[in-house]
Amino acid sequence: MKLLLITMLTLGVTGVARGQLAPAGTGGVAALATTLRQLGSNKRVLMIGAHPDDEDTQLLVLLARGMGAQAAYLSLSRGEGGQNLIGPELGPELGVIRTEELLSARELDGARQFFTRAYDFGFSKTAEETFRFWPRDSILKDVVDIIRRFRPQIIISVFSGTPADGHGQHQVAGIVARQAFDLMRDSAGGPLKFYRSTRGDTSATTLALPVGLLDPILGQSYFQIAMASRSRHRSQDMGQLQRAGPATARVALIATKTGMATTTDASVFGGVDTAIHAPGYAALIDSARAVLTPWRPSAALPYLVRALRVLGAADAEQRGLLERAIAIAAGVSLDGTADDGIVTQGERLQVEVGIWNAGDSIVRVDSINVGAPAGWTLERLESGLPSVAPGAVVSGRFVLTVARDAERTQPYFLRRPLTNRGGLYDWSMVPAVVRGLPFEPPPVTATVRLFIGGEPVTLTREVVYRYRDQAIGEIRRPIFVTRDLDVAITPDELLWPIDGGGRGGSHEPRHFTITTTERMRGSAATARATVTAPAGWPSPDAESLAFAREDESKSVTVAVAPPAADSLKPGRYDVRASAVTSDGRKLDGSLEIIDYPHIRPRALSRPSVAQIRAARLALPGLSRVGYVRGAADRVPEALLAVGVPLDLISSDSLARGDLSRYDAIVIGSRAYETEPALVANNGRLIEYARNGGLLIVQYQQYPFVDGGFAPYPLHIARPHDRVTDENASVTALDPAHPVFHYPNEIGPDDWRGWVQERGLYFAHDWDTTYVPLLETHDPPPNPLQELKGGLLVAPVGRGTYVYTGLSFFRQLPAGVPGAFRLFVNLLGLKRRNVP
Repeated sequence: MKLLLITMLTLGVTGVARGQLAPAGTGGVAALATTLRQLGSNKRVLMIGAHPDDEDTQLLVLLARGMGAQAAYLSLSRGEGGQNLIGPELGPELGVIRTEELLSARELDGARQFFTRAYDFGFSKTAEETFRFWPRDSILKDVVDIIRRFRPQIIISVFSGTPADGHGQHQVAGIVARQAFDLMRDSAGGPLKFYRSTRGDTSATTLALPVGLLDPILGQSYFQIAMASRSRHRSQDMGQLQRAGPATARVALIATKTGMATTTDASVFGGVDTAIHAPGYAALIDSARAVLTPWRPSAALPYLVRALRVLGAADAEQRGLLERAIAIAAGVSLDGTADDGIVTQGERLQVEVGIWNAGDSIVRVDSINVGAPAGWTLERLESGLPSVAPGAVVSGRFVLTVARDAERTQPYFLRRPLTNRGGLYDWSMVPAVVRGLPFEPPPVTATVRLFIGGEPVTLTREVVYRYRDQAIGEIRRPIFVTRDLDVAITPDELLWPIDGGGRGGSHEPRHFTITTTERMRGSAATARATVTAPAGWPSPDAESLAFAREDESKSVTVAVAPPAADSLKPGRYDVRASAVTSDGRKLDGSLEIIDYPHIRPRALSRPSVAQIRAARLALPGLSRVGYVRGAADRVPEALLAVGVPLDLISSDSLARGDLSRYDAIVIGSRAYETEPALVANNGRLIEYARNGGLLIVQYQQYPFVDGGFAPYPLHIARPHDRVTDENASVTALDPAHPVFHYPNEIGPDDWRGWVQERGLYFAHDWDTTYVPLLETHDPPPNPLQELKGGLLVAPVGRGTYVYTGLSFFRQLPAGVPGAFRLFVNLLGLKRRNVP
C-alpha cells in the first residue's frame, strides 16, 4: 500500500495534466531531483483544515518541494455542500470532483491527501451546530488515526478553532486539530510542534517563510506553483494569478511537546530530530544530489544503490522513495495496459506489463505480477525475459478474468448510506488501510521486482486502458467495472402536481427516458427495457432494444400515469427501470463517469430509480418562459417536468433574439459568472423588463453586484448574508402580496422539507425601489440577525424585476413542494401585473 502511494506521488512531477493519465516513462531528471529532495532526512508535516481549498498551498509547496518534507493535507470533508461552477454535480458527486481537485493540486505542490468521515452538510455558523452533525469523538478518532499512520513531527492547523474562523466547520477543524495534538504529543512518535496558519491574522505570526524563491527544477517560484495548485479547485472558482516576486507564508507556534523548548521557532523543524539513523546514508544521498546533471542522471545511481544497502529495512517509506529514485536514475520504467476500460463480470481482459530499460546497464528481472481484486483469476501467457538489455523493452502478457460477482465501481465512502443525520460516511465495512484515503487503490496493478546495480528494487504501477485517438493521440483511462447493461432513468426526481389546473395537472402522464448502454464485448446483443410503475399503477410495455457494438446506448421514452386522475394522493412513489437480457437476466443500475479535463475520470454507481413526490401545485397561465442556465443548475428540467412551458435561451438569442415573446425570463444561479453573453447583453434584459416583462434573477455572487447588473443598486455583504438552517422560520413581510396567493396559497407547510439551507447571497442593502417580501434568520444559538434580502421585488418601467437568494437551485431538483409553489407564484407575477 505505501509503495503504491509513493509511486503515484512521484509520477506527479512529469507535468501531465490530471485528466490524462501519465504515459510510460521515468519522469526524467525533474522527477529524480524532486525525489532526491525527500531522501536523506525524515521531515513530516500534517496540515489540517475543513474542506478542499482550505489548505495553505504556499506552505505545502515550500515544505514538500522546498524543504523536502513529507507533507500532507487532512481535509475533514470532501466539500459536498458547496456550489459547482463547472457542471451540474452537487452533493456526493461534487465531493468526488473536489476530492479529485485536491489530488490534482497535490500533484503540483507535492503533498499527500487524507480525509475523515465527515460529510459537508452545508454552511454552519457555529461549532456547536457542526458538532451535531460531526460528533466530536468520531472526527477526533479519524484525525488521531491519520496522525498515527502518517507520523508527523509537525501539525499545522489552518484554523484557530474560534468564532474568528467564521464557518462552523472551520472552527471544528481548528478545535479537533489542537485536541488531537494534545492527545498525541507525549506519546511515542507523536507530533512535537503545533502551528497555526496566520494568513488571516498576520499579527499573530511567529515565523515568516519566504515562498517567492525560485524552484530550480520547475523554473517557477514556490508561490507560483502554489497558485497553480490552488487554481486546480476549478469547481469553486479558485483560479489565481501566478505572479513572480517576493511572497511570504506565515505561521504561529502555538504549542510544543511537553518539556520542549519554546525557542525552537527559528525554523519549522527547529528542535526536531529529522535524521535517518543509518550510518552514512545521508552523506550518500548528498553525493547523489551533487553529481546529478540534466544530461546524465545515471551519475547518481552508484550512490543511490549504496544508500539502499545502508538503509536496509530501517525505514520502509524512505526505502520506497529510494527504490523509485534508483529506477529513475537507471532509466528503468514500468508500464501496465489493458485492452478495455469499462469491464463487465466474467470478461477476459488482456493485460500487458512492460519494462523499458532506457539506461546503459543490463537490468535483471526477478518477477512480473498483476494484482487484482479477490475472485478475479489470472492466467500468465508470457512472463518476459530474465533480463532487460539497454534500450530494450521486455513484456509480460496475462489474461485477467473479472469475477462473476464483481461489483460496479463505487468509491468506498459511497457504498453505504450516510449516518448521524447525514453528517458522516459509514466506514464500518471499509478496510482500515483504506480509511481516510482519497479513493481505494486502483483495481488492477502491475508489480515487478528487479535487480539494479545488484540491489532488489520493486516498482508498482496502475494498469490502465490505453487507446489511440486519431486527433489527440494516446489516451489512457482508468479501469472501471460494471454489468453487461447499464440502465439509467431521467429525471431521477420529479414533483407531480395534484389538482394543478392548466398544464401539467395530475391527469396528464409524465415521461421518463430510459437509457440502456450495452457494455458486453463481442457480437451484437438484444435486450428489453422495462419500467415498473408504483404499486397499483399501470406499467408501460417493455421496449425491445438491439445493439450492434460495445458501449452503444439506446434511449426510449415512456409515459407513466396513475390509474385515474383523482387517485393520486400526496406522497412519494418510485418508478424503477431495468433491462432484461436475451438469456433472461434482469439488470438494473448504471455507471456514471465524472470526467473533466483537469481531473482524473472517476466512476460511481447509481440506481435505476426515479422518485416521484406528489403534491398540490397550481400553475399560472403561461405561454412561454425563457431561462438562462446558471452553475450546477438543474432548475430548468425541474420546471419542465411539472409543466412549465420553458425554453433555454441561447447565447445568440440573448444577443439578437426576440425576448418579448416570453411571459417571464429566469436567470439561473451564478449565471453572470458562467454565461458571457448574459453579461454582454444584460441591457437587453433590463429593457425587456421595462417594456412589461418579468425578470427573475436567482442568487448571484459578487461579480453580479460589482458589475451593477441590477436595475437599481443592491449590495451583498462580505461575508454574505445567508440562512443555513433549512428549517429556519420565515415571515411574510407583506402577507397580502400576490406572491403568497396566486396561483398557490403559501402557508407554513410550504417552508417544511427544504434541504440544506434556506438561502445564500441575500441582498444586504438595497435601493428603496425594491420591496422586501420575506424575513428569515437562523435559530439560536446563532446571533439573531433578521435577514430581509432573500426576496426582493421592484417595478421596472412597465415590468417587474425580482432578485432572490432563496436556494431554489437545491430545492426544485430535490422536489420540495413548497419551493415549487413559491417559485411558480413568482412566475405568476406577470399574470397579476404586479410590480
